[in-house]
Amino acid sequence: MSDLGLPPRRELPDDVRARLRAELRQGMAKRRPARIWYAAAASVLVLAGGAAVVARQLRQPAEVPPAAPSGLTLDGKLAKEMLDRCWAAVQAAGKAAQVPPREDWVPLFTKVLRADAVVAATAAGKPMFCETTDTTVTLSDPGAAPAYAPGTRTGLLLHSATGAVGGVLAPGGDGSFLQTETEGGSSGLTEVFSSQVTRQFVVLTQTAPAATRIAIGKSGQPSVPLPAAPPPLLAVVDRPVAADRTSPAGRALGDCLAAADFEALPDAAAYAPGPLLEADGYRVATGRHGARTVVCTTEPDYQRPGRTKSRAALDEPPPEATPAYSLMVGTLGAVEAGGERGKSRTPFAAALPATATIATVDFGAGSSVDAPVAEGLLAVWVPKGQYEPGRLVRVVARDARGAVVYDGTLALR
Repeated sequence: MSDLGLPPRRELPDDVRARLRAELRQGMAKRRPARIWYAAAASVLVLAGGAAVVARQLRQPAEVPPAAPSGLTLDGKLAKEMLDRCWAAVQAAGKAAQVPPREDWVPLFTKVLRADAVVAATAAGKPMFCETTDTTVTLSDPGAAPAYAPGTRTGLLLHSATGAVGGVLAPGGDGSFLQTETEGGSSGLTEVFSSQVTRQFVVLTQTAPAATRIAIGKSGQPSVPLPAAPPPLLAVVDRPVAADRTSPAGRALGDCLAAADFEALPDAAAYAPGPLLEADGYRVATGRHGARTVVCTTEPDYQRPGRTKSRAALDEPPPEATPAYSLMVGTLGAVEAGGERGKSRTPFAAALPATATIATVDFGAGSSVDAPVAEGLLAVWVPKGQYEPGRLVRVVARDARGAVVYDGTLALR
């Protein structure tokens, strides 16, 4: 300790030093007024003063990411991997001359939702967003101007195929909410948190851009529609995975995922088809990609006669290790959604051991169903009058040799 009671001097980590240098370079390049430069300098001093704390955080494992201002987080290891991947895609596309060099890319915060991850960064001081999934890369154009909401300084720079929204929030915009509404009637409201340095924000809406209206506003105030974001610099499949789309189950899965306005599924083309159910104008397609599963349903759109509505529900294994679990899927043709009374159907879907090829589902009261299992997935219709949320049904699954690979109870969801 020094005489002033300060901790011993420590060297800044490389990524912190790089971020501070880039922010300083950004301020110098823009030649901002002195009072703004002083504000930036003050933030640098605060960061420098907390260097010992930041250094300890950054030395923790990546699964304990360091805190960033405004409730955001920066996973430094993940951000570097993502930016390197986006840079590789830029080089592969022959667009390196259209962006600042990689050493001028500085991550600010990361946002992750299942298979979708976005890092907000600056490229030579310009706001930029890099999104990666298991198979794709999307990079906003750092040379593009934000698409501002009328009469505001809040604008979009990215709206990706997965529904990831990236933009800049107007000064005084803290406390705003991003509103989404799809053609199929899904709506969402998400509080917006932005970087204190660049005002950048990210919201993962999970809705298809072509079918989604976006607005920004504060509680108790009228919302303002946001115009379409500028096209990304690139959106490519850099790690292709081929899945069947020619069999009836494969075609049904591909068509359903393409039509679903919610949830817009990352890596949709990589999901291998599982069992397919079709009855009374309803269709249930299932798929698996690694540990992730999806159930995609299609039914008549009762609010838009003559059209259909598709919904995708993504599931992941529960935190506790289990050989089988039921999947999220709703009733089709429900009366409350506009369906005709007595004509609704409820599917039951489950993830089973990968070796399973057939399963028997006992719904009780003498009702049991035998069904094939594909990709470790099971899908059957619940017998009429047997559906009750949370009710346990017995599932016995066997492999190709007839050996039991699972025998237990699962809940109807």
